Amino acid sequence: MESDGSICIDYSEYEHWNYEKFARFVNNMLLRRDTYLHTFKLRFKGYHPINYKDVRTWIGYAVKHSVKVLDVDLGRYDKTLLPRCIFTCPSLQELNLSMGEAPYDDLEHEGLLLPDIIKLPSLKKLTLCDVEVSSLDLEHMIPRSPLLEDMHLVNCAQHLEFVESNVLKRLTIDGFFGRGKGLTVAAPHLIHFECNGWPLEEISWQKRPSLESAHIDTWCSGHTFDGQSDFTGMVLHAKRLALCGSDIKAVLEKKPHSCPVFDNLVTLEIGGWCLTNDLYVVVCFLQLSPRLEKLTLKQRQLQKVTKGEETSSIPVAGMMFKCPLLETVVIQCSKDDDEIEKTVNAMAAHGIGLEKIQVVFFEDVERAERWGKSLEEMKEHDI
Repeated sequence: MESDGSICIDYSEYEHWNYEKFARFVNNMLLRRDTYLHTFKLRFKGYHPINYKDVRTWIGYAVKHSVKVLDVDLGRYDKTLLPRCIFTCPSLQELNLSMGEAPYDDLEHEGLLLPDIIKLPSLKKLTLCDVEVSSLDLEHMIPRSPLLEDMHLVNCAQHLEFVESNVLKRLTIDGFFGRGKGLTVAAPHLIHFECNGWPLEEISWQKRPSLESAHIDTWCSGHTFDGQSDFTGMVLHAKRLALCGSDIKAVLEKKPHSCPVFDNLVTLEIGGWCLTNDLYVVVCFLQLSPRLEKLTLKQRQLQKVTKGEETSSIPVAGMMFKCPLLETVVIQCSKDDDEIEKTVNAMAAHGIGLEKIQVVFFEDVERAERWGKSLEEMKEHDI
């Protein structure tokens, strides 16, 4: 629980105690300790009991002792939980808050609200999960956090329409409570952008950056999306890309031969549609990626069609690509996908040796993520 410069309070390690005994233990430990504090972590998982007064006291202790890294993971929501001193702590360099969604009977809010006053002059990295964040919140916070380079919002966006910063280098927007009129990003020094769950047509850019890496997993825009997007120009010099979803497919099909060459691209993850039925976009991208070393294909199984129903696809026969540095091709699919062999054979037909191709099941990937282990570690555990 305690080491030099760090305190980690994780109730799951003491759940054989009743809560009162655990709280007394923590309070006594903090009373005895009056030294330098770099990192303070507080974790309650599942349905463990929480006395919010204790939580506020423990967090207040960390702020009082000029904590630099504060990590609070409670997995549940309470309007009155967090002391406001967190958001005006002058020493804080990294803040991670994971709170849990509001209950269904709370009609007013869907996540924890940020206070009106936020001033974090030393903050460099911010991660929020299940915390309501709007454009107005960021307008107040970013100018008062002049060193903020990393911002990660997970299931947080509530009427988020504009993100502006001349300092921000890494931005993640993963999920949302309620979208507004679209998202505009004005961050010219951004080097990494991750966006999950937003339609591609609702993302626009001002002060366009030149990204070194990006992970874009789009929410389907439906039949209204015409494939018009300027994101390819921002990822032109990227070394690592993950591009998934039907919107990505629509953009790359729109103008495959007018796309520039991705000379720096080393790692590519692409898919989110039925690759067995349509490899055209993948082959086009490989034609434009001469330095690619690792390719991951994410296969989505085609829904069963009724007799006589046809699926649209663009033929790839005769299309060639040269990726002399390509060492590994990973194909991710469901265990019940009976047609994945067709995708394997199609890649082999384009000159990729079978010894370079691995098939990985989504179910195994998800299980490894739950256990916090790599696939290799899970395989050793299963053995």
